[in-house]
Amino acid sequence: MSDDVHGSPRIVEVVPTLQTLRPRELAGRVAVVIDVFRATSTMVAAVANGADLRPCVSPEEARARLGRLAATRGNRQGLLLGGERLGLRIEGFDLGNSPLEYTREAVGGRTVFFCTTNGTRTLRRAAAGGGGRARAGGGGRARAGRGAGAATGCGGGGPGGLPRRVLVAAFQNARAVARLVGSVGGGVVLACAGTRGGFSLEDILLAGLLVEELLAQARPGEPVVLRDLALAAAELYRSLSGGDPARLARVLARTDHARYLAALGFAADVAYCSRVDTTAVVPEYRRGRLVPVTSLPPA
Repeated sequence: MSDDVHGSPRIVEVVPTLQTLRPRELAGRVAVVIDVFRATSTMVAAVANGADLRPCVSPEEARARLGRLAATRGNRQGLLLGGERLGLRIEGFDLGNSPLEYTREAVGGRTVFFCTTNGTRTLRRAAAGGGGRARAGGGGRARAGRGAGAATGCGGGGPGGLPRRVLVAAFQNARAVARLVGSVGGGVVLACAGTRGGFSLEDILLAGLLVEELLAQARPGEPVVLRDLALAAAELYRSLSGGDPARLARVLARTDHARYLAALGFAADVAYCSRVDTTAVVPEYRRGRLVPVTSLPPA
């Protein structure tokens, strides 16, 4: 049930993994998708550098969507495939899942069909209301309805479990995301991707930072209710980072997935994904693609 009612408290939920994302947690709320290492960090980098990024749930979907668009245009110019499986670039793809690959020179003005092991699936599941496997079509058709949900192509946020908006968060844009969520009002679900169906500390720490920012931004008399995992995430962020970016980066480098990526040769990605507030770009999922939010509240 939606909690977006005038005078009602802002409810903040944290969902720890893709597999535990359920419709009732999303109905009428703002969904914020988190996959620190590395999908949402790469999404933010790509959109900030001018890419038309189109999240897909599988390599097969990415290839099929690119093929359809290339056939419509009569050529493949400006169309790219990006993504990973088990951390490595998918065979035949133009780009992997390293945010350092998605420079303005590489992706600016280009369309990238992008899929990752967990992050893009979490985003598409959130956009579909958490109800089972996301459609392979990419959510490209707008649904009937009014309000913010219709504008995002996520529906009206009604009983079917559809969110009002779907945003992408990374440490790079954390406080910009929090400002936007705070200005929208209503409940928020921080949807963490996790890793292989399990808890990922880096995702929970970013969720904790977002919770801290939402609490700091709350207006006097505006009630904010933290569900258990949101409360735990905020406490974990405070205790492990102390609000110090350098200390946070050291903690993040010790996480399971950071060590896995470093072993694959992506230590520079881990460092990049650990930087806080390097951009104010907030990608939003609308009709099958990620677009930058053009009007953010002031810092």
